[in-house]
Amino acid sequence: MKSRPYDPARVFVRGFGLNEGIEWGFWLSLTVFWIVELGLGPLQLVFMGIVLEVTVLLSETPTGVVADLHSRKRSVLIAQLLMGISFVWAVASTNYWVILPAQVLVGFGWTFRTGADTAWVTDELKGLGEFDHDDVDRLLLRKHRFGILVAIVSLTFTMIVGTLTSVRWVAAILGLTYMAMAFYFQRNMREDNFTPGHEHERGFLETLKKGLAVVSGRPRLRVLVVVILLLDFGAEAFDRLGYKHFLDSADVSDDSLIVLGLLFLVLAFAGLAVNAASSRVLAQGHGVARLAVVLLAVAAIGGFIASITSIVVVIAFGYLLQDSVREALWPVLEGWANRDAPSDVRATVHSLMGQTTSLGELAGGIALGIVAELVTIPVALTIAALSFAAAGAVATRGIAPRTPDLA
Repeated sequence: MKSRPYDPARVFVRGFGLNEGIEWGFWLSLTVFWIVELGLGPLQLVFMGIVLEVTVLLSETPTGVVADLHSRKRSVLIAQLLMGISFVWAVASTNYWVILPAQVLVGFGWTFRTGADTAWVTDELKGLGEFDHDDVDRLLLRKHRFGILVAIVSLTFTMIVGTLTSVRWVAAILGLTYMAMAFYFQRNMREDNFTPGHEHERGFLETLKKGLAVVSGRPRLRVLVVVILLLDFGAEAFDRLGYKHFLDSADVSDDSLIVLGLLFLVLAFAGLAVNAASSRVLAQGHGVARLAVVLLAVAAIGGFIASITSIVVVIAFGYLLQDSVREALWPVLEGWANRDAPSDVRATVHSLMGQTTSLGELAGGIALGIVAELVTIPVALTIAALSFAAAGAVATRGIAPRTPDLA
């Protein structure tokens, strides 16, 4: 039987898209476990996020540099194993202090993957003569679209199995599946067009310095840093406190998994629609920065709607807006960074952006967690929505002027 030709784009979309889909199911089960079964309060939820983001902040750049120096594939394999183990650990006990360290492992594993996956596929496509920045931007959205389709299956599985058994069993099964994905990447990821940095006699510090110089020396990347800081300052509040606001307003503790699962499914379908629209916008040549401005504006509107009411249907509609466009923002902003990063430090630049994400989430988690505890969760979410609006305003500075058509 004739073997299928090597297609790094297919491996990227299927492998990393499947990862995204598994993560949707895991975070649904973990959210219900934390809020309903353990009854964690705002500060406890935020502290989970703080532990995660401090870990990412400390390890994001070093792991990205290692990927550029040695192997993007090896970084991905390490990430699969560490994150899979952390998924199981996160539900291994009902003792808060026992499961808290699992967030360290989630963060550490996450940093091995961020940037390494996109840097890998970009270099492989470039080596095959199929490289184009616009094509890579659209490929990132393709991967995200496939991930949402897998998420629909993953969320359905989580609701059914979680209802019949428990959400802890679901999280453990998904963690084992995540680890098993390492075999897929081991078999299908090739590094035919990657030259490790150490072969150029470039060490860790030299690679890091060059990555920092690229980010600080390119105006669009400097704008992107501020956009990410503001976006993730607000994102942490919605990720950690938003669903608690929804479940508290809905008052459906006995059916929380089903209710929240249905909300996640609606968000997934909405994400597919936003993804399709975003792909069309990029295909028309409008650019990632212009698209980011629109998505951030919609996220701000949705955030305001979700935060100013206790009416469940209105809160759900607000989340439908802000969460679906925020999901589409990740591949868009990743494409923005990828477009401006040179090949030899591409993973390092992505990791520096990941570190910026963790810094924004850490600051937002602490500040807005305190606001939620001392005032109310809706006030914290309102401030988060303002942060989305500010990010959209800054993103306008990254829009490249259009080249006029010549008659």
